[in-house]
Amino acid sequence: MSTPSIPSDPNSNSSQNPSPNLSQISATSSAPNFDPTQSVIANQSTVTIFCPQCNTQLASTNDRLCRKCGRNFYEPCLSCQSLNPFWLRQCRACGIDLPSLKQQLLVTLNGQKQQILKFRESYGHDKTLPILKYMSTLTHPEFLQFREWAKSMTALIQKERKEIRAYVESVRTQANAAMTAQKYDKVQQILEQVPRQLLDDNFRKQYVEAGEILTEVDSLVREIRNAIAAKQYSQLLACVQRYLELKANDPEAKNLQQKIEKLTTITTRQGMKLRRIPSGRFYMGSHDSDEFLRNNEHPQHRVLITKSLFVGVYPVTQKDFSEIMEYNPSAASDKEFCPVDGVTWYSAIEFCNKLSEAESLQPFYQLDKVKRRANGGIESAEVTQLNGDGFRLLSEAEWEYVCRAGSIMPWSFGDQVMDVNEHAWFFDNSASETHPVGEKKPNAWGIFDMHGNVMEWCCDWYGEFYYQTCQDEIENPQGPNDGTSKVLRGGAWQFGAEATRSAYRNSSSPDTVSTVIGFRICRNAPDDGI
Repeated sequence: MSTPSIPSDPNSNSSQNPSPNLSQISATSSAPNFDPTQSVIANQSTVTIFCPQCNTQLASTNDRLCRKCGRNFYEPCLSCQSLNPFWLRQCRACGIDLPSLKQQLLVTLNGQKQQILKFRESYGHDKTLPILKYMSTLTHPEFLQFREWAKSMTALIQKERKEIRAYVESVRTQANAAMTAQKYDKVQQILEQVPRQLLDDNFRKQYVEAGEILTEVDSLVREIRNAIAAKQYSQLLACVQRYLELKANDPEAKNLQQKIEKLTTITTRQGMKLRRIPSGRFYMGSHDSDEFLRNNEHPQHRVLITKSLFVGVYPVTQKDFSEIMEYNPSAASDKEFCPVDGVTWYSAIEFCNKLSEAESLQPFYQLDKVKRRANGGIESAEVTQLNGDGFRLLSEAEWEYVCRAGSIMPWSFGDQVMDVNEHAWFFDNSASETHPVGEKKPNAWGIFDMHGNVMEWCCDWYGEFYYQTCQDEIENPQGPNDGTSKVLRGGAWQFGAEATRSAYRNSSSPDTVSTVIGFRICRNAPDDGI
């Protein structure tokens, strides 16, 4: 890729002059009192006049054309455009000093010629065109050389402009290709070769963006090395996932991601994956600055999750539910990889118990006085927590902790509502139906579909103003002791983008059946191990 070269003019100098304005030149020359019939030649018998073009001596002042070169001896006044013989010093019509006005214009045109050459050297071709356009309209005989020069220069400028634009577009294509290929250092190398005068705002923005990504990549590499040394695998997975977003084709990072996933993920016999989530602190609820803040989301308070968890990488799918429960309550039951819907809270509890039994684990719950619907789902039951090592529903605090994945923003991915489309199925993009799990971007801990698709049952009773009773630094909150409805989290395909926020709270009676409600499972992680 070669930069267009601009040849220098051997007669160029550093002088610059303003753009032409003959009205200003005329206004500065006042017309003296004079007699229009007075001859400018004081003593014609002793004055010899020569043609200004070919230097042929005039035979008579009555001649209108040069007998040798054919030059017209009558010239337009540069002020009022009336015709005068070239040898007159004062215009017959306006009385202005003709030689002085010619000299002023000559100085101006020479200055502008040098200005054009300087613009050309600095790739300011567009700036030259208005000046050249004016020069190309000159009709005064003494300035025709500037007109011809302007015409030839205009053709050259237009040719060079075309070449420069082609060069700039070529650079843009190369830089975009390098950016798409995630070769950020090459992006900067390409743009560093471009002359400064040709760098537009998009080039500068792209250069800065590439530099910021390179800085983040270097920081991630350091974090990954530190996490490997400390065996902090959950944190390590988040770093590697972000690294692969920036450097998707890095084979070493892909291999490392696979190794970490093996270390941090367990899989049931039915193929359901659960990822280990570390214990930690977070701020639960919405900050007062959240533009979508609802009354039941504040005050924001700090919560401590003291135990590590294994959490479902995806919501429970129709396939998962059908294999364990031997029926499918979903409205559209032919979508096996979509989240199961139409599940009551009680049926979600029963699924957890049956999956625990299938995995040879102690059930977490006990169900008594079970009343079933015709399709096999549970309409009501008495539920007691046995606290076995089996599967269960997340508490509301655990759900938000997992959803945020370390983020303090309204969403796990940031605070921009326009980015929801990349992370969630919601009203604007769902076409009014559920979608297969895992098609949108995961959060930093590799958990999918926590924003949108279906709302998820939590184990807590719902309290509208429960947060107002919570102390700061509360440990493992379990919600109110009783109530009439259970907590729902995560937004859904039928709701707007604001309902997909990490802090969004909803609720429904535990016997509710809805196409927008599903669930996700978890289990307590052992204290030892990773």
